[in-house]
Amino acid sequence: MRGAIAFTAGGEERTIRFSTNAMCRYQDMSGETLMQAVGALQKTPDDMVRQRRLFSAGVAGLSEEEAGDIMDELGLMEAADLIGRAFDAAFPAPEPVTADAAGNGKGKPAKSGGAKAS
Repeated sequence: MRGAIAFTAGGEERTIRFSTNAMCRYQDMSGETLMQAVGALQKTPDDMVRQRRLFSAGVAGLSEEEAGDIMDELGLMEAADLIGRAFDAAFPAPEPVTADAAGNGKGKPAKSGGAKAS
């Protein structure tokens, strides 16, 4: 799955992923968007309620209580790292545009699909 970060907890292989459905789950649970949550966590990184909700939303099928138990098993630093990695995977930095892709005139000209005029 694109953007999924694998981890093991409770003897099970799991993934955390901030898909469209996960972002909607988070917003339904919290009343704020995923981007608002990330901004708020930058100001208050010790907001455990928000971190647990993010983890719960990112791992489909977990209640908030189950998410908290898994976070305790993993350790809070590892859980926070998984959230960060999943967020980075969901919103990767755009690829830099090369000079040829930007159309600097050094690339090959586009082929004409039409007939040549005589």
